[in-house]
Amino acid sequence: MKFHEFGNRAGVPLVSFMGTPQRGEAGSDFSELANQLNVRLMCPTRPWYDGDGCEPSFEICSQRALQYLDANGIDRCHVMGGSGGGPFALHFSSNNPDRVKACYLLASMGTPETFTRTVTSPPTLQLLELFGTNSYEDAMETLGTWGLPRDLAYGAWADFKVLLGPWDSIMFANAPMVYIHHGEDDENAPIQSIRDLAGRLPR
Repeated sequence: MKFHEFGNRAGVPLVSFMGTPQRGEAGSDFSELANQLNVRLMCPTRPWYDGDGCEPSFEICSQRALQYLDANGIDRCHVMGGSGGGPFALHFSSNNPDRVKACYLLASMGTPETFTRTVTSPPTLQLLELFGTNSYEDAMETLGTWGLPRDLAYGAWADFKVLLGPWDSIMFANAPMVYIHHGEDDENAPIQSIRDLAGRLPR
């Protein structure tokens, strides 16, 4: 899993799981801010965006993120996830609470059951319909006609496969401190689903 780093390498370590469909390079938008805040911003690209061949899962992302931290001698860090990256951030944090100082969810997708029932954003509804009613090849072809590069199209397909699947491996009860930042009128990530997620976290 490739990591892209921005900001101050000697700064406060922060792992940021990007939204769907985004690669780690998108973290460059926050490079200047990371420098200003003395943050070492580490943004992984989920392996399936690079045609890794692995089975998409929360576990593989958390495992490889942990390997990256170990390889870089980072004992503890902050973790952040926005939109579709939020559940990946929460998975890593709840499975490695001794390595995470705090987890931050920014306009994150919440629990899949509530998300699919309450989402109203037309593009997201189109994606849900596309992935739910078409074969993989048909979905890739359609996303191509929408102008999405094939790596991002496959990334989106694989992300949704994980995000809408079982969340049994997210250890809600073990999560460290989780800070949730969310707008009330978010059509893409409805607040009802993040409230459902918040209700499963330790009080």
